[in-house]
Formats: sequence, C-alpha cells, structure tokens
Amino acid sequence: MSSKSIVYWASPYEMMGLPDSKSNMITNNLVKTRFILDKVLDNINPEDKVGIKIHPGNAYNTHYLRHDYVREVVKAVKAKGGIPTLIETQGLGMYSYQINMSENYTICLDCRTNADDHEKIAHLHGYSESIVGAPLKFLDGDKGIESRNVKIDGIHLKEVAVAAGLFEYDKIIVVSHFKGHPQAAFGGALKQLGVGCVAKKNKFVLHYLDDLSINNRNCNISKCAQECISECPVNAIKIEGESAVIDISLCVGCTACFKKCPIKRAIKRKFNMTDIKGLTEKAMDNAAAVVNSYGPDKIRYINFAFDIPLMCDCVVNASAPVVPDLGIFGSSDPIAIDKACLDAETNAPSLPFLDMKGQWTQPIKPGIEKFKALNPMVDTTWQINAAVKNKLGSIDYELVKI
Repeated sequence: MSSKSIVYWASPYEMMGLPDSKSNMITNNLVKTRFILDKVLDNINPEDKVGIKIHPGNAYNTHYLRHDYVREVVKAVKAKGGIPTLIETQGLGMYSYQINMSENYTICLDCRTNADDHEKIAHLHGYSESIVGAPLKFLDGDKGIESRNVKIDGIHLKEVAVAAGLFEYDKIIVVSHFKGHPQAAFGGALKQLGVGCVAKKNKFVLHYLDDLSINNRNCNISKCAQECISECPVNAIKIEGESAVIDISLCVGCTACFKKCPIKRAIKRKFNMTDIKGLTEKAMDNAAAVVNSYGPDKIRYINFAFDIPLMCDCVVNASAPVVPDLGIFGSSDPIAIDKACLDAETNAPSLPFLDMKGQWTQPIKPGIEKFKALNPMVDTTWQINAAVKNKLGSIDYELVKI
C-alpha cells in the first residue's frame, strides 16, 4: 500500500457523447464533483455539523467559483446525514467604499469587510440557502473580530487569532477555487486555511509590515471629534495629552480608525509589498494554527481548477484565465491537493490573452510554472515549503483519476 497522500482527480470536460445519454453525463463537471466527493467525504457521520468553507468572491469579480459546485457539496453532505452550513470570514478592513466611474455610474468596492455587505455579495453570487441548500454563517462575527487565540511554534508567528466559530462544527470541508494570487502566488486549500479561517487580526499581520500607530506630528485632537475612539470596536484607542494612542495588545487590525480619521496621515500603516515571502510564510503559520487546533482528521479538501486567472477572487478584476481548465481535485491532505493543482498548471500550456496594446500574447510552453512567469515577484514554492515546515501535509502524492 502506498504511503503517499491520495489526491483524487477528475479531468475537465471531455468530448461530448450522445446528447442526454448517461455516457455523456458522466463527463459533466457537476457529476464528476459528486464522484470526487464520494471518495473524499469518508469521515462524515449522521448528525455531524459540517462547515463548508467557501469564498463567494468580491464584488465585480467574475471568476469566482460557481455556486453550482458548492450545491453539489451540500447535497453530498446531506446524503450522508450531515447538517451543512456555508462558512466564511470577513475580509481585511472594515468598510466598503465608492468609486465614481462617470457622472451617473458609481461602483462599490471592498464589499467583503463586514457581514451586511459581504452577505449581499454572497447572495448575488448564488451563495445563499435558497439557492445552494445551506445557510451562510460568518465564523468571525459581523465585524470579523471574534476569535480564539491559538499558540503555535510557526516560522514567524507564535499566536494566531483563529475565527471563533470554526470550533462549532464537527467536520469541515474546504472548498477552494484554484487560481493565482498577487502575493501568495496561488490560492487553493492552504490559502483557504491560512487566510480564510482566521480573524482580521491575523489578516492584518499578513498584509502589513508594522502595527497601526499614531503619527504624533500629524495627530491633533483639536481638529477632530476623536473618530478613531468612537470607531474602534475593541476600545484600543485613548487620548493621552494632545494625541491619540493605540494599545497594540488590544488592537485587532480592523483599520476602522485609519479609515475614519479626518486628519491626513495621522494614523500610520505600511502595506506589505516587499516581504512577500514572509507574508506567505505567515499565512502558512496561520494555517498550522487552524489545522492543529481543529484537528487534521476532521478536514477534507476539494479544489476546483476552473477559470484560472492570475489574480484571486478577492480582487475586483482578476483578468483573463491563464491556463485551460485543469479539473477537480479532492484529498485529505492540503499540501498534496495544492501541489497536484500546481503540477497540472505547470504541465499545461498557457492561454493567450490580449495585452494592453490589444495584441494576442504567445502561449507559455508546458513545463513552465505560469503564475511566476507572469508575476515574477511571487514564487509558488514559498507557500508549499512553508506548509511543509509547518507539517501540514506532504508533497508526495498519488494521483488517482476518477
């Protein structure tokens, strides 16, 4: 018997058989999803409360995973007697904002930062009980700050704020859309764990180089109504002398103070665009806290490698797909499943796309990893290596075709 992790794989669409025949429907991706789930969901018992971790996509993103696939996951859980709930966490920040595109056309961005806006986008994209058959619940609460602190011995981190609601479920199924990412190089099962299952505090740790702080040269309490204090959800800000002070031991990195401060540059934050490797390693530290505190045997993974752009579902414009559809992958090992997707992406040819001059590009040949080739500041090996260091699984896998 092989000691390698098993990754089940169903290829993308094949040539169509006879219309409406059983042989034709076996090639359908929704049917293949069920075949993968029948192999992977071996740990679900009747009456288990099952959290189905999803990412419904940001507003104006058109490459998010179709809700149809998640509906198949819900149906498979119910068939085993489980009680499914769609689970998700809030995005970085606290408020959405408007951009005026023209005189009579305004769009809303960053619509995953709080429960009200996030739920509207999820419903718009089909992630609601009336459509997929299971309710949606936010693991980190309405504001994204409800968490349980978990001690770890990570590459960088020693404590992680895991979303508190995660521990309400008997089993978790991590449903991921495999795609590129502007900083982590790619998004799959590992990123769903390391970013999608933690509260805002540890999302902030990934995306910023320093803690939020007050710029005493610019902060002037006589020129404001102390909006930073009234907006802070955890009372981490107070006035000392002539300026505000942030208690970092209480701060949860929601950035509400930064957003609402009326004085320019009174609050400092430094977005991480330089230490990308460190960002990726911290994400895998987060993932280790999630898996170790919850239990690796209680989690199963399914990756949908369809409609694969260079950017993630968090961004509003993910650009064009960079490789053809690669299929559906399922496993109990988050490293193995992501490595299998990366290997398939590397071995596939790239798709041509229009450049800024309106010219079609030449496809990148098979054997070249496409995400790094198109975005040289990232490296897919950083995420995989950091996950291995955190003992999240194995890069050695056996691919079993369904």
